[in-house]
This record gives sequence, structure tokens and C-alpha cells, in this order.
Amino acid sequence: PMAGDVARMRELLALSLRAPEPQRSAAENDLQQLQKAPIAAPFLAALLDMCVAVPNAEGTPRNLAQLASEDADVRLLAVLWLKHFLKAQWRARKATNLLSDEERAHVRGVLLFASLHEPQQTVALHLALIVATIARAEFPTQWSFDTLFPMMIQPLRRLNGVVDLSRERRGVDVCYRVVKELAARRLMQHRKQFAILSVELLPLLLQYWTATATQLNSFLQSQGVAADQTNNEKTATIATALMTTGAEQLNVLVTTTKIISTMLLNAFRDLSALQNGELMRSALVEFYNQLEKLVKFRQAFVGDAGAADVEEAIQTLDKCMHRIAAIVVGVQNSYPMEFREYLPPYLTLFWNVLTAFASVNMTVLPSPRRLQIDALQFFANVLSCRLYKNESLSGPDGTTRVITKVITATGDVALTDAMVLEAQTAVQTFFTQTENRFASMLNLVVMHYMTLTAKDLDEWQSDPEAYCTLMESLTAKESVRACAENVFLTLVQNFPDQTIPALTQITSSASSYLVELGRGLISAGDDRHILEMDAVLLAIGLGCYDLHDCFEFEPWFLTNLVPILVNQDPAVGSFHGLPVLRFRIVWLVSCWLAQLSANVRPPLYDSLLNPSASFHQADADVALKLRVIQTLESMVNDWGFEHDAFAPFLPRALECLFAFFPQADESESKMKVLGCLEAIIQACGAQIVSFCHQISAPLPALWTNESDASNLVRGKILQLMAKLLSSVKEAPSVETGSVQTLLDMCVQVVRFATDVSNPDEVFLMESGLELWNETLEVSTVYTEELHQLFGNALRLMERDYEHVVLVLSLLEHYLRLGKAQFWQAYHSNVSGLLQSVIGNVKAEASLQIAQVTEIIVATVPIDQVTVFLPVVKTMVEACISFQQGEAKHEPDSVLAGYLSVVARLMMINLDFTLKNLLVNDHAVLLVLVDAMLKLFYTVGSSPLTLLRRKVWALALCSTLMLMEQPLLEKTGQILEICVEVIEDEQEEQRLKQAAAANSDEDGARSGVYRAFQAHHRNQQQAPNEEDAPVLALDLKGFVCERLNDIAAKLGSGAFDQLLQTVDSSVLRKFRS
Repeated sequence: PMAGDVARMRELLALSLRAPEPQRSAAENDLQQLQKAPIAAPFLAALLDMCVAVPNAEGTPRNLAQLASEDADVRLLAVLWLKHFLKAQWRARKATNLLSDEERAHVRGVLLFASLHEPQQTVALHLALIVATIARAEFPTQWSFDTLFPMMIQPLRRLNGVVDLSRERRGVDVCYRVVKELAARRLMQHRKQFAILSVELLPLLLQYWTATATQLNSFLQSQGVAADQTNNEKTATIATALMTTGAEQLNVLVTTTKIISTMLLNAFRDLSALQNGELMRSALVEFYNQLEKLVKFRQAFVGDAGAADVEEAIQTLDKCMHRIAAIVVGVQNSYPMEFREYLPPYLTLFWNVLTAFASVNMTVLPSPRRLQIDALQFFANVLSCRLYKNESLSGPDGTTRVITKVITATGDVALTDAMVLEAQTAVQTFFTQTENRFASMLNLVVMHYMTLTAKDLDEWQSDPEAYCTLMESLTAKESVRACAENVFLTLVQNFPDQTIPALTQITSSASSYLVELGRGLISAGDDRHILEMDAVLLAIGLGCYDLHDCFEFEPWFLTNLVPILVNQDPAVGSFHGLPVLRFRIVWLVSCWLAQLSANVRPPLYDSLLNPSASFHQADADVALKLRVIQTLESMVNDWGFEHDAFAPFLPRALECLFAFFPQADESESKMKVLGCLEAIIQACGAQIVSFCHQISAPLPALWTNESDASNLVRGKILQLMAKLLSSVKEAPSVETGSVQTLLDMCVQVVRFATDVSNPDEVFLMESGLELWNETLEVSTVYTEELHQLFGNALRLMERDYEHVVLVLSLLEHYLRLGKAQFWQAYHSNVSGLLQSVIGNVKAEASLQIAQVTEIIVATVPIDQVTVFLPVVKTMVEACISFQQGEAKHEPDSVLAGYLSVVARLMMINLDFTLKNLLVNDHAVLLVLVDAMLKLFYTVGSSPLTLLRRKVWALALCSTLMLMEQPLLEKTGQILEICVEVIEDEQEEQRLKQAAAANSDEDGARSGVYRAFQAHHRNQQQAPNEEDAPVLALDLKGFVCERLNDIAAKLGSGAFDQLLQTVDSSVLRKFRS
């Protein structure tokens, strides 16, 4: 039956590759179903026979002829199917993995054998991945070292000098996949196992690596020796060699380097103890020797290169150099102290890499980019390494013998001053002995590695928008320039005394060129100096923090850069038609804003937005327009922004932004436009309101513009409209027509964004709810549209409570704006909603529930509150469980909110409260009074505002009128609370008068300060209508009246006795 199964399997695989629909989908489904079948030994054996090399008794493949006859694509697909099948089922329980231990061992052996004897490269890769997956699960317990590794590394021993490169390559490939997978296990026991494994394998791997590298280097040298060849013939010979024998050697070398790299970076401490550290030392020396030879060869070869098609071979060579260099960079970065004795040779080597490939004319072959990144990264790491700095010395002069322990990411390091000084000396000697290499390095990095390359310019030319996005997201791992920027900053920050003079010198020599360029004395267009100037300006911008104290930016900017920026001839500062320098100058402005004084800003706004026509022309450079938009946003967000200076340019700015939006293809660019608009609205505050129409009119067109990222853009538009509405709130007087149009738009987009049945709501819901809240705050009329819209909020809360905080603040606005009309229509929904939410949400939402309920109690006529009492009863229960000392209760601040609801109800109508809420249970009333007396002093002033404290005082006073002994005994405490509230009211009054006296002084201040002011005013706004009578009530007079009523009811003797229980200082307050 198994042969039949495999035949069926082969048929399914062939169908899923080449059959027409619907047979193809059916075959794919059947294969999917088979993935879920349990692993059985006979089926697995038959499948392996069909698709991989299986050993015979002598240990050689027995089915190579049959494999050759199989369809290559079907066989590859079978191996892929097997990979997924084993990945899912191998570690499964006995129910689905029916193999015995012997059978498992047999399958492992066959798979390992197959991966080492597979003729086809892609199949071999997937077999190696299967072996690695199983090894991860079973090494070293079920699959021991002796059965896993010897078979792979046998060919690497080269017994009797036999070299079989293809077998070696398979061995190295499988070894790499397994080692990489085992290194990814991070438990402590697994790390120890990996260290033992590395100690076992590394000596042989290093020996093999050295042999292969030496062989490759001598082979490369020998190819170029024949003296009678012309340069082109030489190049052709080397190219051919690299494509054939050299390629095989290179591939093996690259993979072996990766294995060694994985071992060193994961088990360095254990490996450096081998042979008293000799192994590690010889390895680092060997890396140095081989890398140096390869670099020399690569450098000479680039010089010789003719027209031969050698790019691919050279790329492999570069990859190999990168892999070796990456080990060194990684070890220095992770183990800087152990590496200190190798600093001198490697500093020299990487310096040579940087200088060698800087001077070459790169038109022929691309430079070894990744090797350059490694070299730059090495310098950045060494120059910024904390352990090489004075701060790591235990004494000021570095002469102590103390051993300090430093914690690093790769374990603890025992440091002595001698070690730190040794590292410091190595760095200092290298950088200062022959010349001031700090200055040379700065020059090299800025003038060569930070310039725009031909590839950058091509990308800019072909797609400026994508180029902008890419430039902002590049990291030092993938970009030589980004890495060079890191080195530049490291130099300037860590060695300012040596490097800032060099930078000043570069700047001054650039200045004379820039002045001539601005005056039009240099023929514009294709002068390569433009690219160098761009790099110098990039350096000045990056170093703005470090140069702040020693560089007067503004006068330099006005003299050297402004003439180029305002020059009418677009060719000035351009290179191949790209506005390279204008782009960089506009960027530079955003770096140095802090040093630009107020009077420079208006002309700067003018030149950034001039000519505004270029924003309307689709063919004007998009990258420059985007840069202008970003710089404008920085200027508007800056602390020094002044609205009056910007006001004349505001209409032009808005016009340019809206003109550019439809030209942008990338969603990032659209977001930048909207971000800049939002910043302008935020900064101009109330003054923006007169432009309300100009801003809101184009928004519907932007909203309907369909694109991949339309939801991102729509979310941003929602935020923009919310910002605009909050500015409307700030404004003293508003033109009602344009605001009404804006509000109608808001209601439409909110309906779309908060509709649960809309598939895009997941992106828009939160911004939609925030805009909805703002809309209700600004609206003065409760329209039918707003009334119907509330259904969206109810449907959302039926689904989940994720946005409960925003929905509760909506409910609050609805109660205030919709009043009776809203309550009549929605009272049962609101009651049900609060009933379901209370007790199931966090404190923030619970506080809001209390606030909403308090508004309902205060604004709805008392006869209609009855439907709502279940919610208040839940609150009473929460307070009782707190007062009875139950371990699990709501936080104090929430309970204070709940008690405020009850107090408000008691203040409005005590009889109703007793009868309907507390069902005439006076014991419960006593518990609530005790809770209020306790929490009044322990809860802070944000949940317990002055208004709420006054409501509590009034409610507590009203309980005394019940004339019940247990309550009358609390008179002293209740009167103390009343005195507290009276004193608080007087204090509040005094503060308000002081604030009013100060408010006239703050006239024209910047946007950020104004936002703070507005927030302050919000907190002091007029009280709500239901609270006004409470705040206006004279509490002292009220309490005196109540005391007189009690005296009348008790009679003078009993009343005097009652007053004996009250503190005399409290009584004095009421008598005065």
C-alpha cells in the first residue's frame, strides 16, 4: 500500500504544480490534509526513497539514477512538503508521531545522509533546514554529537590530502544550518551545550578555514602573474578563474566564515579559554592576514578591471571580505577588553580599507559597500567604546591596582586600569603618531563617504518621492552614508578638540565657493563640487548640537547660503538638474532653528514658499517640495514661533500644501502634508479660525481619494478636523457660516468612521470618536443628525468596551447638549449601557461613569430618575462592601465618585433617596455617611473637587434633619467638614482674583505657551447650569439655619448637650 501512497503523492504534487483549475486547488487541498496525517514509518521510508538520496549498506547513495529520472520540480516540491510535514509533526505526541526510537534514529540518519549527498543545490538547502529543525529539538539528548557532526565534518579533514570541494561544500552548508539553529536556543542549559559544541568543533573549522583561505589567496595571486598578458587579458583570466574554481572556493569560505562567526559571537568566553587563549589569538591573526591579502587583491583588481563581466564574481569576493570583517567588528563590539591587543593591526587594516576604496574611480566596478560599512562601523564602535574611556579608570591618574567589575551585555568584565590604559594608548597612538588622523578621518568621512553617489542621484531623478522616504529610513546596516554619519558624530562628540578645528577648516574653504556660487560666478549645472558642498552642509547640520557654542550660524547662513536659496536661476546649486544644494539648505534650516533670530524668519518663510507656483507645477522637484513642507513644520513647531510674523504667509502656506497633496503618490508624503497642516493649526490657535473655510473646503476631496493607504490618510484628516475644532473653541468670535459647514462635514465623517459595520472602522474608530467629542463641544444646536448618530456609539458598546472612555465622554456631551430630547429617546439604552459597564472596567472609566450618572441625577426631573436607580444601587453596594472592609473593592477615588452621585441625590431630595434608593433602610444610610466621613479626608482633590465636597457637606447636613440618634452623634464631624469646605471656598476666591490680575500681562506668546494657557483657562471655565445654584449657595448661612431647626426640634437642653460634642473652634466659625 505504501508504494501506492507514494504514487498518489507524486500525482498530487504534479497536479498542484501544473494542472488547470479546479484540479489544481483540489490537489493542493489534498496535500494540506495529508500534512495533518500522523507520521508512519513505512510511508516515510517510501517517500524518502522517492525524493532524496538514500544510503545502501556501504554508505553510498543507492538511488541516484532513480532521482535523476524524477521530475526535478516535483521532487523539490516533495522535499518542501516533507519539510513542513516534519516541522509540524516531528515533536508531536505519540498519538500523531507513530515512530519508535529506532525508527526516529533511522529517519534522522537518512535525512542527514541525503542532505550531504544531494546533487541539486536548492533541494540540498531544504534538506539541511530539515536536519537543523530536528537537531534543534533533539540535540544533544536523543541526537548525540557523535551521530550528528562527524559525518558533516569528515570531508573537511582532507585525509591524505584528498580535496573534494563539492562534498566539503555540502558538509559546510549543513553544518552552518545546524549551528545557526542551535545558536538560536537561548535557555542557559542550551547556551552551555552550544559552548561545548563550539569548543569541540572550532579548532578543526579554523584549520579548514585557514587552508581554504590560503588556497584561495594563492590561487588569485597566481592568476594575475603571467607577465606577457595585457591588462585586459589579465582581467579576463582572473574573471574566468573567479567564476569557476574561485567561485566554489569562495562559497565554501563564506559559509565556513559564517559558522565561525556564529560560534565566536555566541561562545566567545569559552573559546578564548581554549589552549590558554592561543586558539583565539591565532584565529584573529589569521583573519587579519587573509583579509589583508583579499583587500590588496581586490584593490589591484579594481585598478585593472576592463570590460569583462566580472560583477557577480566580485560580489561574492566582497561578501567574503564582509563576512570576515563582520566577525572582527562583532568581537570588538561585544568583547572590547579582550580585543584590546588587536586594536593596532585592525585599526590600520580598516583605515587602509577606507582610504583604498575612497580614491578609486568607481565607474568600472561598484565599491565593496558592505566592507566599507564594516570598516566605518569598527571606527564608530572603537571611538565611542565606554570601556576605552577615562570614566572606566578607577583612579584619576590610572595608577591604582583595583579590579573593578563592569556589567556588559555579554557578561561581567573584570577591569584594571592597566587594561583601560592599554586600549587608550592603542587608539591614541594610531590617531596621533604619524599625523593628526582625527582630522584626516573627518575629512575622509565627510568629503568622500557622506557625498551623494551616482546611484543616489539616479534614484532621486527617477522617483524623488520614494528617494525621500528611503533617505529618511536608511540605517547604518545598509547604507555607507548613514554609517559615515555615525562615524562623523562619534568623532565630533568624543574628540571635539581634535575634530572641530578640522571641521571649521572644511567649512571656511567651502564658504568661498558658496559665495561665488551665490553671486553666479560659477557655471551652474554639472560641477562635482556641488556634491562636496552638500556633504559639508550635511556635516554642519548633523553636528548642530556639538557646534552650537563655537559656530555663529546665522551670519554665516545669511552670507553664504541665502543668496543660493533666493537665486532666481534654478540651475544655481543644482547638479544634473537636481536642486541638491537648495534641498540641503532647506534641511539645514530645520537643524539650526534655535540659532535663527525672530527677524530672519519672515524672509525665510517668504523664500521657502516662493515661488508658490512651483507647488502647483507637477514637474517641479517633489523632493524639494517635501523638504520645504518638513522644514516649515519644524519652524511652526519651534519654541521661537511667533504667529504675527507668520500671519502674512499663512494663506500662501495653505495654498501650497493643498496644491501639493494630489501630486503625492506615497502615503508618507501625504501624511507629511497633513502633519504640517496640523502643526500650523496647533500653532496659530484661535487665529486660524478665519481660514476655517480655506482649510475645510478641500478636505472632502482628500477624503474620497482612494489609495492603498487611504485609511492612514483618513485617520490623519480626522485628527486634523479635531485640531481645527479645538481652535474654534479657543476663538473669541467666530463666523458661524464656515463653522457650521465644518460641523456638518464632521458629522458625516464621524458617521462613517464610527460605524461598526464599516470594515475600515478598525483604523478610524479612535480618531472618529475624538472628533465626535470635539464636534459636540463646539456645537450649540442639537440637530436631528447628531441625535441619530448616537446609535453608532450604542452599537459599538454592544460589541466591546475597548473605547469605553471616549464613549462615556460622548455621553456626557450628549446629556448637556441634547437634554430632555436626548434623555426621552435614549434613557433605557443609556441605563442598560451603564448597568453593563459598571464594575467591569478600569478606574478611569469608572470615574467617568460616576460623572455621567451625577449629571443625569442633577439634570433629569426626579420622577424620571426611577428607571435609572439600578445603576445607583450598584454604586451603593460597592460603597457598602468597602465600608465592611472586604478585600476586593473599587479604588478610593472611584468610591468617592459613587458617593458623589448618592450625595447629589440626597441633596436634591432626601425622602426620594431614602424611599426608592435605600428602601427605607437607615442602617445602609449610616454606612454611607460613615464612608463619606472617612473618604472626605483621604481622597485627593481631582476626584473630590470643591463642588463635590460642597455637595457632600450639604447632603450630610440634610441627614441630620432625620433627627435619629446615630446620625446626630456625627454632628461634630459633619460640622468640621462644613468648616473645611467654607475655608476652601474662600481660598479659591482669592486665587481667582490673583489670576485675573496676572492674565493681562501675557500678550503675544508662542504656540506652545498658548496651548498651556488655554488648558489653564479650560479648568477655570464657567460652571454648568446644574452646579451654579450649589456654588452660589452660602454654606455658612445654610448650616446655621439647619442648626436652628435642630435646636427647635430638640429643645435647648438636649441641643446644648449636642453642642458639647462639637469642637469649640468649629463652633466659633459659625458663631462669628
